[in-house]
Amino acid sequence: MIADSPERRKTNYRILILAILAFMLFIVVKLFGMQLFSGGVYKKASERNSVRIVPISAPRGLIKDRDGTTLVKNRPSYSMYMVPYEVKNLDSMSIKIAEVLKENPEEIRNRISQGWKGRFQPIRLKRDVDFGTVCHFEEHALDFPGIMFQVEPTRLYPQSNLGSHIWGYVGEATAEELEEDAENRYALGDIVGKEGLEKQYEEYLRGVNGLKYIEITAAGKMLGELTDKERIKPVRGSELVLELDWELQNIAEKELLERGSGAVVALDPRDGAVRIMASVPNFDANLFSGVVSREAWDAVMSDSLHPLYNRSIKGTYPPGSTMKLFTAAAGLENDIVVENSTFDPCLGARRFGNRPFRCWRPGGHGKLDLVGAIIQSCDIYFYQLGVQEGLDIWSKFCKDSRFGMRTGIDLPGEVTGLVPSARYFDKRYGKSGWTRYLVVNLSIGQGELLVTPLQMAVLFAALGNGGIIYSPRLASRIITYGGDIIKIEPEIVGSLPVSEENLEILKKGLLGVTTHERGTARVAALKDIDVGGKTGTAQNPHGEDHALFICFAPLENPEIAIAVIVENAGHGGSVAAPLAKKILLKYFEEYRADINPVKKIDI
Repeated sequence: MIADSPERRKTNYRILILAILAFMLFIVVKLFGMQLFSGGVYKKASERNSVRIVPISAPRGLIKDRDGTTLVKNRPSYSMYMVPYEVKNLDSMSIKIAEVLKENPEEIRNRISQGWKGRFQPIRLKRDVDFGTVCHFEEHALDFPGIMFQVEPTRLYPQSNLGSHIWGYVGEATAEELEEDAENRYALGDIVGKEGLEKQYEEYLRGVNGLKYIEITAAGKMLGELTDKERIKPVRGSELVLELDWELQNIAEKELLERGSGAVVALDPRDGAVRIMASVPNFDANLFSGVVSREAWDAVMSDSLHPLYNRSIKGTYPPGSTMKLFTAAAGLENDIVVENSTFDPCLGARRFGNRPFRCWRPGGHGKLDLVGAIIQSCDIYFYQLGVQEGLDIWSKFCKDSRFGMRTGIDLPGEVTGLVPSARYFDKRYGKSGWTRYLVVNLSIGQGELLVTPLQMAVLFAALGNGGIIYSPRLASRIITYGGDIIKIEPEIVGSLPVSEENLEILKKGLLGVTTHERGTARVAALKDIDVGGKTGTAQNPHGEDHALFICFAPLENPEIAIAVIVENAGHGGSVAAPLAKKILLKYFEEYRADINPVKKIDI
């Protein structure tokens, strides 16, 4: 072996030194490059390991009555979130969480899957978690890494359940609703309006969510909110101010609850403002603001009285004798009758075609003119008037008066009702399958004719105000978070096809209903204020007759119009009219304490 020469050793040494220097230079250059060009990337990755981005739910806007009383507000509640990055095995964690929440693990896995927006983004697993459950998770935090709780606002409705059909309820956005959300305003678990005003004014009530940044340790312990990242504050939803009179609403619903089921609607005939909208049975809207159990949902859905059904705008009923006003109006406008027109006397029954039609009074009413027939609600008189008019004239007048049309109220789900015509009967029975005497029942508000309580309140309000048909509205204004006010102006949608002269004739009859010795609603008369009204008893194929009473007051320049229907209750004069009177007494006690007596109309 040849020994290395000194020159050889020096050369190897230099090479080694150069290699070390080159390696060190490479490291310096690499670190410099990483710092200069990739610093942001690594900083972001580091922050992901130490920062949680936590959403802050925006409180929904308050709902107030016309006097400023807050009716619908928010309460604090706990929502449960999971950060997937901190969970090693999502399947096993889902099982552990489900055991505590007493839910199906598959439901937990579905929420994780549907809410996934990345490993570092929290997923809401459950809202409105009770405090005991929160304590359990906090006490066993090491067993549930990645689980955190956030205080969020939850809707709070009146505990009495009153007004539940007005505000409706809220719930978590469904997969279908998220798919239809083209603007990506919602995420899984976000709350949206499902019914009532909550749905109608969702755009204004929902607000805008915020964000905050929480620093955590490697073990998942929260150190607090980061000071160098500014919180994005949520924006509260707009405030919704209603035309509703909460005291009158209370009276209407409580009186209805005592009588069974039905609806009450009260409007201001001067602009269509809704003062009352009651539907009974009602429901607990708070049940839907949190987490609805399967048992609670099944109990509501299986209730034979259908408490979620807003009878004011979705319930369709034969109007009974309240329809006689419009049969009379059709006759007046088509020159078939005048104020003192008479027909064959009422003897308790009369034959039309193959069958006899009876009057509600077995002994009959004798000979009456038009106003007298309205006052005593004589069926035989209006049978004859309906036949004289014929189906075409009667049906056209009803449609021109906006029967069978939505009123346009600011609530979702309103139905149209039904005004049958020759075309309708041709389609149903065939062109030769029906007779002209079908109009006999229609003329007194029976048969296929169907209306909603709201429609009748709107049309009687028009009878009182000179014929103007307003679109009813619950909301009067919207007050945004910034203080801007959006006024919801009255809207005229039509007018009754009735002359001023003929309206006065009809009002004579309506006044007589409450003041004449043979009027069918004398119980509804007030001492110093003239009330124009009409009773109705609508036949119900599923049970007892429905009781109706519709009125407005004062007779001249009315301020309130009321429609009452009590299901399966019998006569309108004895059941529905007293309820309306209680509302009238309260209204005029509040608003017309100094009213002067109105001059009576001679009848």
